Amino acid sequence: MSHSQPNRVSELIPRKALGACLVRLENHRKLLETIRRGLPPPLATHCLDCVASDGTLVLYAESAAWASQLRFYLPRIIEELAKEGQGRFRQGKVKTLPLALAAPRAAPPRPGPNRPVPATIAALEAAARASEGEIGAALVRLCGTLRRLPR
Repeated sequence: MSHSQPNRVSELIPRKALGACLVRLENHRKLLETIRRGLPPPLATHCLDCVASDGTLVLYAESAAWASQLRFYLPRIIEELAKEGQGRFRQGKVKTLPLALAAPRAAPPRPGPNRPVPATIAALEAAARASEGEIGAALVRLCGTLRRLPR
């Protein structure tokens, strides 16, 4: 049984249609970028997507709380888009798009462990010396781990 190579996208979709799709994707990216630029930074990250169709601009927020904030800015966004020549919208809507349905985003970096102040480590060491058995041994291991953490 022979395995054939998968077809290239350009072989499946006519080049002209593919070019038109790429242009639409780029226009969509620019529109969303312009919308986000017009929002305060905390709110801009919660505007997940937009759809422009038939004179209506629909913004998607990740929750109802962020959607209410977007509704407040929507008239200003529509006005700014008209000034920049990115569409004349007669109306705007805001809907929620739970993160589970949104395009995946990179997870924020996890913060590293915090090293306690030396006095805390000294207090744990004193408790380790005063303790016997498994608890004392566990406290000794904990103190060793805490001392190895970067400052």
